Amino acid sequence: MPKGMEGRLLNEMCSSRICVDEYNAGELKGRLYSNYYSEPIIFENVLQLVKKLDSLYDSYEYPQKTTKTRSFSDDPGEAEISQAVLATPFPQEGRGKRATFHVKVIFRKNATWQGNVYWLDGNCEKSFRSALELLFLMESALR
Repeated sequence: MPKGMEGRLLNEMCSSRICVDEYNAGELKGRLYSNYYSEPIIFENVLQLVKKLDSLYDSYEYPQKTTKTRSFSDDPGEAEISQAVLATPFPQEGRGKRATFHVKVIFRKNATWQGNVYWLDGNCEKSFRSALELLFLMESALR
């Protein structure tokens, strides 16, 4: 765990708010909020959302990966998240124009995520066993 993160509640570190502002032909655009970043993290598509969330968990080193990310190149690329981590939690107050989800990734096993997603607008919570299943759940709420 990074220096200075030891005393933080793990529950806060693995929780994020996803605010979907646009949904068009299966593509999402919006903002991602984390308890320890003061500014929203913008995503323009689903791949950016997944990469930024994964980079966020990497920056916290929680939940830890159980597998190493593979690539066709030796260059791992730049980290998606470059903002400074806050010392104290920042409230997640943003709301999406189309939908708002509270996502808690509990594990990153088998090269994917497991956790819970709460659809704030529909007052409904579901568990997911993979990042793909998380995306399917979010998409079902947006239809």
